[in-house]
Amino acid sequence: MRGSKLKIYAKASFDSAEIREKIRCGCDGLEYNLQEDFLHRGSCFETCYLQEYFTMYNVEAVHVPFYANGLVMNMEHVFQHEDVSPVRNVFRLAQYCAELWKHKVLVVIHSSLSYYDYMEFELFRRRLKEVLGQFFADYPMVDLAVENVIPMEYKQNGAESPRLCNGTFTDLTSIVCDLREQFGERVGTVLDLCHAAMTEKYMKVLLEAADFLPHKNLPEHLDYSMEHYFRIHQGICRLIHFNDFTGNGYAQNHGTPLENEEKAAAWMRFYDKYAYDCPLTLEIREADYKNCVNYRNTLALLDRCYSSITA
Repeated sequence: MRGSKLKIYAKASFDSAEIREKIRCGCDGLEYNLQEDFLHRGSCFETCYLQEYFTMYNVEAVHVPFYANGLVMNMEHVFQHEDVSPVRNVFRLAQYCAELWKHKVLVVIHSSLSYYDYMEFELFRRRLKEVLGQFFADYPMVDLAVENVIPMEYKQNGAESPRLCNGTFTDLTSIVCDLREQFGERVGTVLDLCHAAMTEKYMKVLLEAADFLPHKNLPEHLDYSMEHYFRIHQGICRLIHFNDFTGNGYAQNHGTPLENEEKAAAWMRFYDKYAYDCPLTLEIREADYKNCVNYRNTLALLDRCYSSITA
């Protein structure tokens, strides 16, 4: 696979030992997984972080930060704030890396917004496009990709009820297509396969239990299969997060390595069938990020699957 067209990125935090381990494992570039500290240090990242984080290895993407409680800075939240400096700093970091590495860098952000709300929230939509327009003008080497989310947010401690998310399927691709009417290919999607597989599992159970819905000839938008995910992201997907889940898919069960070769091969056949040419980030959970066993195993499995498809 190393000599093929398929590019593989590795997810990494700002940790020198972890970055070096991912480089040893083998990858074509890094997707930086920003943490809550970037919310406080992003305005001075050039001096607040080690320069080697940006110069050690090719940087291809940066993911907007996570808060301490694990929640993500979703697009529908950060772009409606009066102060958009937290996400501006992410764009500024991406531009900084793009200039160092002489290529465009992708900013990745989640959205759980339904398309209905996106169209109804006229003031938010107007502000989103105004701010994005300014960011794209200020940071010409930075593009944006919006990632599909899991069907609900769930905290293991049971302190809160699960929060169902709206934008889990066709919502995201519809929103991105609307943004592309103004910004063209500078906006795309990220297809997270773990999130998609979780949605397929949860929605299958829900639809089977919903006796008020027809069980034959379901409308296309109720098809939550993995193949349908690949089909609707076709042509607008900029990056795939390649990982799996176990159990309920939350906490330690989230972003697990691919261990089922048949499943991995099926996903790569969809990649080939729908003529994808975007890179894959192996977003894999590890017991020890200084020894990325799961990343190495998933990379080897992916090598085998892709080689068999392209042979």
